[in-house]
Amino acid sequence: MNKIVKTKAVVLKKINYGDTSIIVSLYTEELGRISAILKGARKSKTKPGFIIDPINFIEIVLYNKRNRDVQLISSADLISNFSNIKEDIDKLKYAYATIELIQNLTSEEEKDLRLFKGVTKILELFNTSEELPGVIFCRFFLFLIKELGYQFSLKQCAVCRREDISNEDLAFNFETGLLCSNCKKNYITTHEINMELFNFFACLRSNNKIRNNAEYLSSKGVYFMEAYLKYHINNFKGLKSLKLIG
Repeated sequence: MNKIVKTKAVVLKKINYGDTSIIVSLYTEELGRISAILKGARKSKTKPGFIIDPINFIEIVLYNKRNRDVQLISSADLISNFSNIKEDIDKLKYAYATIELIQNLTSEEEKDLRLFKGVTKILELFNTSEELPGVIFCRFFLFLIKELGYQFSLKQCAVCRREDISNEDLAFNFETGLLCSNCKKNYITTHEINMELFNFFACLRSNNKIRNNAEYLSSKGVYFMEAYLKYHINNFKGLKSLKLIG
């Protein structure tokens, strides 16, 4: 039996289907990530066809049926198309990277209200904030890693538990954790962490502004977090959006 559901959603992906329809991947407030079809969406005068584009924040009414792979959209209304994002190639690149993470790392039909709010918040920040998009994205990436249950600590050495290590040559073993200059000698490390990167992550966690080398450090931060997730999630192959755009 179909259940009528009204929910807010972020459009992750869309493909043409048949002569006039589209199939979309949505991250919804009420149902988590779902696939849905909008019939007749590509007819020239069909309003929802222009509304359901990747990155857009929308409100939809759909007929939801359990155990059906693709749900049926009845109507769609635009909440925000984040126009400033689409006029800035750097913002657009990181916005696409955001929805790519959600598309690839969330489970279908698994509701997560905290994560949904996080996604809509970062898109709004991309749209309105003057902070570098790369830094905003790193804050979200770190938040997502925590939400997925893979949180890592950079507060102390994972082996000897010393905390006064911010001025040392550090390393990170993806299995063990952060290693101080003494303990790293006994491990095959997978990633070097200099003082700048260590402090960058500390600023991200405390939500402080990044004042120096923000663009460089955000790229290093993304590289580290990509590598970390690749190690822990076998089917995660990295972010294509950051390579295809820009």
